[in-house]
Amino acid sequence: MLAVELPLVAAILIGGAALAKIAEQYKFPYPILLILAGILLGMFIPGEELVAGIGIDFIAQLTLACVLFYAGLTMNLKELRLSIKSIMLLATLGVTLTAIIAGITIWTIGIGLTAALLIGAILSPTDPAALFSVLESGGVRVKKKVFSILEGEAVFNDATAVILVITVFLPLVVSSTALNWGVVLFQFSASMGLGVVIGFGVAYIMGLIILSPVGESSSSVLTATTPILAYGVGEIFAGVGIHPGALAAVFAGIFMANAKRIGLKPLPQKSMRGVMKNVSFAFEIVVFTLLGWTLNTAFLLNNTTVTLAGITIALLVIFVARPAAVFLVTSTDRSMTWRDRFFVSWAGVKGVASAALAAIAVALIITFDSIPGDLLPLELAEQINAIVFIVLMISLSVQGITTPFLATRLNLVEEQDAAGDITAQRDATRHTLLHLVDRYTEGKIDIDLYSRLKSELEEEIFTLEDELRVVVAERRAQLRELEMREELFKSKLDYYQELYEKGSISNTTYEDEKSDIEEELTEIESMKRYWRTGKESQPSAD
Repeated sequence: MLAVELPLVAAILIGGAALAKIAEQYKFPYPILLILAGILLGMFIPGEELVAGIGIDFIAQLTLACVLFYAGLTMNLKELRLSIKSIMLLATLGVTLTAIIAGITIWTIGIGLTAALLIGAILSPTDPAALFSVLESGGVRVKKKVFSILEGEAVFNDATAVILVITVFLPLVVSSTALNWGVVLFQFSASMGLGVVIGFGVAYIMGLIILSPVGESSSSVLTATTPILAYGVGEIFAGVGIHPGALAAVFAGIFMANAKRIGLKPLPQKSMRGVMKNVSFAFEIVVFTLLGWTLNTAFLLNNTTVTLAGITIALLVIFVARPAAVFLVTSTDRSMTWRDRFFVSWAGVKGVASAALAAIAVALIITFDSIPGDLLPLELAEQINAIVFIVLMISLSVQGITTPFLATRLNLVEEQDAAGDITAQRDATRHTLLHLVDRYTEGKIDIDLYSRLKSELEEEIFTLEDELRVVVAERRAQLRELEMREELFKSKLDYYQELYEKGSISNTTYEDEKSDIEEELTEIESMKRYWRTGKESQPSAD
């Protein structure tokens, strides 16, 4: 079996990376292509046995661990403090409200209440990773406060949703016995609290190992191991209904990113983030591909009711549940305008967290002989897969693609001079290099340390200069294209003027064509000013 599985996994990773690059080039969310590729793969290679061998629920849990750890590792605590109250409310009360509102609205269209609440919880977390990639590739930088809310909410609400699904709503479906809600509340609270404690413990221990002589040569391996350890230690308590693994992975990343605050020396943040970015991305490729691959397309095509239900649920989640939760939770934050609230509610794109949670829920459901309601476990599993697929595709297509445009229209874009920013970073690094040279000539550091630090700084300067050349080249290319277009329009205008002076065209035709061309020339002149200033984001329309 491995002879088939391993080359297939390699092909999925290589193909997924290529598809993500194409999506970045055309500025739309890469999960769309990955899911479609998975569906195409399923048409040629039956996936049941292979997926069973791979263990999709196991892959989903590894994905959650790595994605959540990376999110915590990259969190900017200074910016987080700008909106900490709104972030915490959105990540706890907001997720719960979204799950309940979505669940009840799903229930009203004919799906059983327990299954509806479970689906609502699966669809409650946001996943702005794909959204941020679209914003970045489109040169759109959202204003700090709004960005900090989206980033902070994404870090915490995924973990909250995991705990909510596994400890609260999944037992409603897979267990036919009545739940003691006091026990459920205890399990939920214990999962949240224990996640912080385990995250701290794992971060401290792994930080010590990375900083030790043993960890110097293997920090990449140790970094990639940390989220798996944090999540795994947390899930040891699963036997008593407590699931702190997801939150442990988040806080392990946060504590390691702020090593000084927990009594450690600074950790190699840049290399750690680089490692986890690649590891998380690899797992995302696999999960999104498997979502499409395991989708029962025949079930979807032959069940119009489920398809229509999925579309309806997507619209309800996007236009009802998410906005209602955001506006209710942030109503007391006077620093947020209606534009901020509207954008945050619209930017709640669904993604990898929902896909992974669906995989975990489905894997558990199909192990049971019976569930509450009229559906068999396999039928409910197929319904969940189909509905999550439809909601993800609609959310990624509608919200993911339109959000950069919406940010511009709502005047929430923070303009920046890309060339100026890179130049400042390069000059600062050059200044640091000169300081290092001075310290070496003064005999304050030895030759080995000097050589290592000098090499790192020179490499950073080289990278920044390379980025600067790309930005400047792009600007020059855009200006050359605009100047050529301007020249062509002027040539066309001159020709119309000659025709008019010869009496070949009427005054009305000439004036109409002249007006259209002058509008084009005005637009080109505006764009030329834009590219000359080097601003990376388009001027926003209000």
